[in-house]
Amino acid sequence: MRKIIVLLPVFCCMIMMGQDKVKLTKGSVPLHNVFEPDSISKMQSGIYNITPSYPVPAGIDPLIKHRANMEREKLQGNPYPAMGHKRAALAPLLVSGFAGAVNVGTPNDNNLAVNNDSFVVSVLNTNIRIYNTNGLFKKNWSLEFFPTDAKNTKPGNGVGLLDRSYDPKVLFDPVSNRFILVYLEGSESTDTRIIVCYSKTSNPLDGWNVYQLNGNPYGGLFWTDYPMIAINGEDLFITVNILKDNTDWRDGFTQSVIWQMPKSRGFNGDTLQYNLWSNITYKGKSIWNICPVQDAYQPGSEGLCFLSVRPGDASNDTVFLHNISKNHSSGNAQYSHKVLKTNKKYGLPPVAPQKQAGFRLQTNDARVLGAFYVNNKIQYVQTSNNTVNGRSSVYHGIIQDPGKALPTVTGNIISYDSLDIAYPTIVHAGNAVYGKQSLITFSHSGETIFPGTSIVYHDNNGEYSDLLMAKKGEGIINSFIPDTAERWGDYTCIQRRYNNANEFWLVGSYGKNTNVVGTWISKLNMNDPTVGVNNPVNPVRETLAYPNPVSEVLNIPFAISGDGDVAVEIRDATGRLVFTLTENQVKGQQTALINITEFNTGIYFYTIVFNQKIIQNGSFSKQ
Repeated sequence: MRKIIVLLPVFCCMIMMGQDKVKLTKGSVPLHNVFEPDSISKMQSGIYNITPSYPVPAGIDPLIKHRANMEREKLQGNPYPAMGHKRAALAPLLVSGFAGAVNVGTPNDNNLAVNNDSFVVSVLNTNIRIYNTNGLFKKNWSLEFFPTDAKNTKPGNGVGLLDRSYDPKVLFDPVSNRFILVYLEGSESTDTRIIVCYSKTSNPLDGWNVYQLNGNPYGGLFWTDYPMIAINGEDLFITVNILKDNTDWRDGFTQSVIWQMPKSRGFNGDTLQYNLWSNITYKGKSIWNICPVQDAYQPGSEGLCFLSVRPGDASNDTVFLHNISKNHSSGNAQYSHKVLKTNKKYGLPPVAPQKQAGFRLQTNDARVLGAFYVNNKIQYVQTSNNTVNGRSSVYHGIIQDPGKALPTVTGNIISYDSLDIAYPTIVHAGNAVYGKQSLITFSHSGETIFPGTSIVYHDNNGEYSDLLMAKKGEGIINSFIPDTAERWGDYTCIQRRYNNANEFWLVGSYGKNTNVVGTWISKLNMNDPTVGVNNPVNPVRETLAYPNPVSEVLNIPFAISGDGDVAVEIRDATGRLVFTLTENQVKGQQTALINITEFNTGIYFYTIVFNQKIIQNGSFSKQ
């Protein structure tokens, strides 16, 4: 049972040709240390002057090697190992998980957002559900009745009656500390709308400002399908596909458009203003499906990039890199695109088998489903075929220097001989020093395993971890249509917690033992020590401790200017002080190494005090 990751040499080609006239409509509405692995459990806690060495792993130290070997030992017998690599990346750690809504009668289109105040907004066809980060359920709305909630405001003419709502997407905006929710209403020209909702505060229970956009802005017999959303510092971007009446996404596509609008007006309950970009074509043919490229850290200050491919082709190597140059407020935003070629072709994925013979799952097409930008690279993912084993697989692409005239594009195919995987999403999992890491989540199914949700980690050296199953299936999915090719759901989601560099949240589907589709929400921590390396301007409340969870030695890197006295205090979940470490005349880059082998299992909180001032605090869990 072999995992196939096809790694290929760099190759690039860009076609520079005249592009058709785009129509713009404006409107309003990790660290080294000196300890040998065999002596870890006997180590004396202390503060050590350990200077980071960048980049690891050329001189990877014994402790990191020991951790890697321990993880590999745990994975012995794993039926889905990484193959073809000298050394696999470390898989992430599952911290917790809980069940979300059960969906019967509609495809399970899962999306999720988590904010800095411990609220989780989980959306799917056809519900919006609020939890806290401990999995405590708070509130549920149906998409149809959400605008009528007593706390929700409907500016202008309000939002008319909703009776067929679907395709929800949600994100957290760390700039405004608010949520944005977008979903669709109707699937015919007489009633097609984009519902756009802005939370009034960081608490999604405090009410939302709810708007509607015309899903048929140019008239005729057309309707809007499949939104994708992203933000920069000022604007919200919504991309959608325009389809003909009485058709679906497979045979009714006419064009994809981009809505661009200032976020502040939605948060304030003002009339929305927008740019609407349409007639996005190449050689006279509309470009199908446009995926926004989100900045990895804070939202970027100006403009946004987007990606498209040829999603319906059996085999293709074309990638369209779109750009909107400026924000709406400039009054001078411009659209452009480049036509790139990848070194590895993608293609239309096959349907996926289920454990019960005769039952299969739809994989739709090869559109780009997630992307981010960091360190002058765009990483993106799409479902694809694998011509080697005939399986539905994940295509992981990397675009180097997207701002240059000739960006390079390389592609890797993540595939398994005994699994079909589909609907990937990607999130940046690194930091300002190590910038290439990413987490990729996707749905899985096979002849010997029920449908579920999995994750792989892509490290700073371009290596992939073994597959980690966030949720294993309990039964087949057979709840939406009588055909044997069941609707699987059109997307998953993974998001980082903005105020904790080592915390990630994902949501995906799984088959329940009642043969309906379920939703599972998971919290992850990274197991790669390099991810914990950071030098934030304001480190207070930043959990930099690693590994997390930890079983033997906790590493807490910190930096101080000048010299003085340092104290490290650790308290348990009740607030009881369980550990104190002090050191005099400390200066420069340091690491507190704490032997916690005698600690009880549970959650702990640490504080680092320098010259009687808190310079860092955070939490970790003992496993």
